[in-house]
Amino acid sequence: MPTNIDPDALVKAGAFTKKFYRDIYPAIDPTDPALSQAGKVVVITGASRGLGRSAFAAAFARAGADAIILLGRSVSDLAETAALVTQINPRTKVFTASTDVTDAAVVDRVFQEIVTRFGVPHVLINNAGTLESLNSIIDSDVDNWWATQETNVKGVFVVTKTFLKHQPSPQAVILNLVSSAAQARPPEMSSYSMSKIAIAKFTEFLHMEHPQITSIGLDPGIIPTEMAVRVPFQAPFMKDTHELVGGTAVWLASGDKQYLSGRYISANWDMEELQHRKDQFSDDRLLTFALKGDFGHGHDHGIQQYLI
Repeated sequence: MPTNIDPDALVKAGAFTKKFYRDIYPAIDPTDPALSQAGKVVVITGASRGLGRSAFAAAFARAGADAIILLGRSVSDLAETAALVTQINPRTKVFTASTDVTDAAVVDRVFQEIVTRFGVPHVLINNAGTLESLNSIIDSDVDNWWATQETNVKGVFVVTKTFLKHQPSPQAVILNLVSSAAQARPPEMSSYSMSKIAIAKFTEFLHMEHPQITSIGLDPGIIPTEMAVRVPFQAPFMKDTHELVGGTAVWLASGDKQYLSGRYISANWDMEELQHRKDQFSDDRLLTFALKGDFGHGHDHGIQQYLI
């Protein structure tokens, strides 16, 4: 492995804002009263470990969420996440449920209990994800390749559909975890990359069909999670912290971020600059996987994400 690799190279290549970050900064500090989540019920999938625990559960606890709902497969791991939330903020109520996000009947029962106990949730973080297949297409096991789609796409669909069935308030926020893999062709990651571009498009459809809700595709950056370290070529670039994406999620769930709805947002970008450039987002294609030009009128039809 070359020793002269710039660890910021990938972040710079995908930068939409002039300034970028690899760690938390004051504007997204979840302890800032301006970002308070007081009175809110927050649902986090994939909460048994990784980003679900040390990024999202921790950040929303620090932001004073009224209740944090932790969904995941492992009962014991969920208990550890719940203990962390309580340690950070004893006033935050915690509810855990062992949940297969691809099982619609199970998810429906869990949400019914959530609504009965805490009321309709205000924030949904679709964090549950997997990377089952890490191989070329021809060498991939069919079931492993498809398992990534089951969790990363079907799981997001099932949980989101159930969330919407309970008629969340117009102030509700849905954060869907996407990835820079959606815009690139990382070697041997066809299944994962396709699942993440599917979720980016799913987020656009959410915004179109439910414009009253803020739906955002959130790229967490390059964080050395248990899943990410399985991809060797990312090693030199894994400099982002859990606190960065956790704080970004809290910022996105605070105030009126409707102008970002339906779009792809990276935790590496400067959220203050996005706020200052708010008027640019009158272009509903900005930061989406849109067709460049007017389809059918002889213009360039190249698909691009960043219409800067």
